[in-house]
Amino acid sequence: MGIVGSTVICSPSAAQTIDAHWGEPDDVPGRGVIPEYTAPGFELAGFDVFPSVVIAGQADSNVFSRTTVQKSDLILIGEPQIRLRRKDASRDYQVDAGLRRSEYLAHSEQSATEYRLAASHTYQVSRSSSLAGSLGYRREAIQRGTVENDLVGGEPLMRRVTHASFMATKRFNRFRMEVRGAFVRQRFEDVGSGTEPSSIATDQSFRNVSRYGAQGVIDYDIGGRTSLFSALQYDCLDYAHSPALLNRDATNWSITGGFRSKLTPLLYAQLGLGYRRYAFQHAALDAIDGIAISGDLQYYPSRLLAVRAHLDQTNTTSPYDFVGAVTLTTGRLELEYEMRRSISWLAAAKFTVEDYGDRDYSGRRLELGGGPRFRVNRWLTLEANVNYARRWVHGPAPFEPFSRVYGGISVTLAR
Repeated sequence: MGIVGSTVICSPSAAQTIDAHWGEPDDVPGRGVIPEYTAPGFELAGFDVFPSVVIAGQADSNVFSRTTVQKSDLILIGEPQIRLRRKDASRDYQVDAGLRRSEYLAHSEQSATEYRLAASHTYQVSRSSSLAGSLGYRREAIQRGTVENDLVGGEPLMRRVTHASFMATKRFNRFRMEVRGAFVRQRFEDVGSGTEPSSIATDQSFRNVSRYGAQGVIDYDIGGRTSLFSALQYDCLDYAHSPALLNRDATNWSITGGFRSKLTPLLYAQLGLGYRRYAFQHAALDAIDGIAISGDLQYYPSRLLAVRAHLDQTNTTSPYDFVGAVTLTTGRLELEYEMRRSISWLAAAKFTVEDYGDRDYSGRRLELGGGPRFRVNRWLTLEANVNYARRWVHGPAPFEPFSRVYGGISVTLAR
């Protein structure tokens, strides 16, 4: 229900992102294992099983994320989840599954069912090399008021994503090499008008795309706490043919260099700078190029406070006619204060710049949120949050600005 997120190589969009390789300490807020508040799970066929269910209520002041069509509503959410994990000295297996049902009380056509299933395996070949792979499938609702979903009304825009990735790492003294490959296939469902009994569906298949990507990263340790890295990433995007739109097949590549360092035992930083280019096969669609930037920061000024920041860029194709790729540059800041062992305060801020290439308009999006988390015991957790989102528009854009306030209360039952 909050605005905290993460970027992975299996994102449907093409991203210039270099993962941070350090692990967080085990005794910082959000990471510390507190036995009396940690769900024990149970063992089944050699796997540790951790089931949970989230029951939540949410209020939203602007369901459609628009200024001209501003409607409020109350939403009931149920989300059962389960995680299976098996780990030994050289292998780590993990399976995650979840189902989420959102029920809108006044605008029932906005109700949606989402689900996901993902499996991953990591094999430590030796002390200096490892192999990892993942495979998954999910059905998800695309958030309104974003680049991917500016639909005026109708039912939620639903996307089905199949993803697979592979990673190999090898260390040679001061050098560390990492190679990744990924495949993402996304298919959009038709959007109904929401009118009953016969809903008129709008074809959304023009959004369908398959992405093939590869990334190589080389690290060189120049000291005990600092290393330099260089990265090369290439993506090929194969879009569905649409007679109403130009051919949107494209290639995206970036080259980046930078450093990562444990500046102190409590301050980790990473910064990458380089060049990126997103080019369409059709000559009428202009390529977008510019600076590629990514960054990570982890800071623990005390045992009670954690500060985490992330900066990345994502390229995706706009649904608007004669607009090529859209570059989204997003900065995110997260704070977690562990007031007591059982009570934490969470806060997050996220700001996104939408660059539409040679178009004479652009967008900006701000999201703020926060609230308390109360661990009653190892079986029960209560959480409340309030969030604010706003989108600004510069120039004669085909989308409109808006502001939105939403929040709610959730109860998590875990075993």
